[in-house]
Amino acid sequence: MISNLRGLRTVVLGFGRSGKAAARLLAVLGAEVTVSERRAFEELPPGEVYALTEQGVRFETGGHRRETLLSADLIVVSPGIPPEVYQESRDKGIPVIGELELAYCALKRKDNIVAVTGTNGKTTTTAMVSDILKLSGFKVFTGGNFGVPLSEYVLSGEPADWVVLEVSSFQLETSQTFKPRVGVILNLTPDHLERYKDLTAYARAKLRLLENLGPDEVAMLPHTGLSGAGGEILLHELPETQAEILFFGDFPGLSVEVRDRDFVLRLSGGEEIYPFAGFRLLGRHNRFNFAVAALSARLCGATPEAVRKALVSFVGFPHRLEYVGSFGGVYFVNDSKATNVDATLKALEGLSPPIVLIAGGLHKGASYRVLYELIRQKVRVLILMGASRFIMAEELSGATETLFAEGLPEALALALRVARPGDTVLLSPAAASFDQFESYEERGEVFRELVMTYAPKVLAPEERPEVYH
Repeated sequence: MISNLRGLRTVVLGFGRSGKAAARLLAVLGAEVTVSERRAFEELPPGEVYALTEQGVRFETGGHRRETLLSADLIVVSPGIPPEVYQESRDKGIPVIGELELAYCALKRKDNIVAVTGTNGKTTTTAMVSDILKLSGFKVFTGGNFGVPLSEYVLSGEPADWVVLEVSSFQLETSQTFKPRVGVILNLTPDHLERYKDLTAYARAKLRLLENLGPDEVAMLPHTGLSGAGGEILLHELPETQAEILFFGDFPGLSVEVRDRDFVLRLSGGEEIYPFAGFRLLGRHNRFNFAVAALSARLCGATPEAVRKALVSFVGFPHRLEYVGSFGGVYFVNDSKATNVDATLKALEGLSPPIVLIAGGLHKGASYRVLYELIRQKVRVLILMGASRFIMAEELSGATETLFAEGLPEALALALRVARPGDTVLLSPAAASFDQFESYEERGEVFRELVMTYAPKVLAPEERPEVYH
């Protein structure tokens, strides 16, 4: 069907970033395109709507109409659309795919894809792979769930040596033929339990990344000793595959072995050892991310010298254990991207005590109890904010001194009041942002602005502007 879309009735569910890209690609491929969007028409970006209307795209707004979905030849669904919206159409045999699958089917070359998924660290690791390949002289497209949708790459017509994609479980739910050359699953911990009935169901969505791999492809997975129950579920649910399977962790003999001061890559040509001296990202998990990225890139022909250069030059992304500043001997770190419990766990593992932790937001269904012991050991004061604060307080009761705040401004004011020289004030919410913010980015930007506005007044002028590591 994808090879000849001309004249077919296609419906794009959702007009976010991926929906816009899918609509453009379908229109170029000759399909009859209807965009179905829950928002009102006047809420949509007029310039983009006009451009697509000029290409013959129709818009239905204010909700997804059953009759439109049931009369389609093909439905292309955006990642955030819940399955119940299109389940009846699927039950009646109407093909339902995502933008990732659509774009993959339209690619002229399909043997040069690196795809990274996992609960946490996808964006950072994807960017690391891309940087190492670029430093090796390759032309690289980087995108997917992060940045530019794959459909935009198809539409550009500009070929790349390597296509490096972040892919989410939501995207993989609707993939059918998608197949990377190197497929990486970084980790699996409880997340999106509002969508998946349990961790096993979540794992099965992630493992769709590996379903189509053959003898020419490579799969990379965490060693079960590194990733606990999530790793055991991944291994138990692993689909039959002819691909080469490589494991990473902190155990001797693995394809990627991360040690205290360096990491080892074991390739067919022998061992390569890379010291972590000069690595600028916070957290032990980022060392694993980089080591996995290094092996992924080396499998694609990247040079050892490029790995060494990227190791000291990569500075990460905002809102991911981002150093904000130091005032009066107090460090401030923005980890607003920690929208689930495991991300906050990783942040606490990677930072030295004493910590003043600001957490809370929109509850996503996972238990906070796993944070208890690290909070007891490292967190001097816990400040809980937002919709989840009382749930968190109940599960973390007795771990450390706990204060409550309605929102982020009050939480930071409390942190400034209790912080002492040598403390790290860490925003790592372990919850979604949507109770009070449009996105985790907005939450992180507000935190950064509050720190830069009030910390110099309450504590002292900024002392050390360099990267904190």
